[in-house]
Amino acid sequence: MSNTTVPISEWCKEIRVALARKEMNLQSVADEIGYSYTTITALISGRIVKDNYLDIAKKINEVLEVDVLPEKPQLPSDEWCGAVRAKLYVKKMNISELSKSIGFNRDKVSLVLNGHALDWPVIEKINEQLKVEVPAVPVGTD
Repeated sequence: MSNTTVPISEWCKEIRVALARKEMNLQSVADEIGYSYTTITALISGRIVKDNYLDIAKKINEVLEVDVLPEKPQLPSDEWCGAVRAKLYVKKMNISELSKSIGFNRDKVSLVLNGHALDWPVIEKINEQLKVEVPAVPVGTD
């Protein structure tokens, strides 16, 4: 799987238009709603989904006067996350060691392994390093 981009959602497009219309930037929106710039950009880009993503999106919508809500982005399957954890256990390796061996930040790897972010470059390196054969997402949905 070499899909390394996340398609731009309708919500994201609406947010970008509203930012331009209101002459605001994402930092000012983040400041106004009380979330970090990183959280806001990750949510808008579809890279990270927290349990409260709809609450955050609604706050963004309020500030920018947007009516569309985001769809929940695709995440790694529970089966893949479990297969990776099993491989780590067998190899007596922790997330920090895996992160170092594949060249990605520990936090980014942790988000992927805990099913909170779909990051294809990270997934591909993990699959390569650990020889994981379970699909990262259900077949026909990537």
